[in-house]
Amino acid sequence: MTTPAGGDTDRKGLFAALKETLATLLAIGKTRAELLIVELEEEKLRLMSMWSKAIGAAFLLAVGVIMAVFCLALAFWEQRILVFGLFAALFIGGGLILVASLKRQAAQPSKMFKASLSELEDDMAQLRRYRNKSE
Repeated sequence: MTTPAGGDTDRKGLFAALKETLATLLAIGKTRAELLIVELEEEKLRLMSMWSKAIGAAFLLAVGVIMAVFCLALAFWEQRILVFGLFAALFIGGGLILVASLKRQAAQPSKMFKASLSELEDDMAQLRRYRNKSE
């Protein structure tokens, strides 16, 4: 029993092409995973920086405002109830404004993984073009 001369060569070429395609797909997947990890790290560092600055600013502003209220209360000792009441109303109003702003911001979609999704969409478009070309 003999095999055709080109049959074995075609099979080797097909397996080599399949291996090359699989290696390319794995490399693309690895690159996309690395991009995703880099984006996660950048977002984590950005959020940590923002939180630490926000906490520090909130603490310092709160202490400063409390000191200012006490100075005003001492300056206008006879009207101290009015001074404390007025500032209590201002603080509550400011807090409610911040809560409303936070709700608005939480309702907006996140921009995280935007670059990864864009790259994956580009990859899918290229694969579709390649598939349509080969058909």
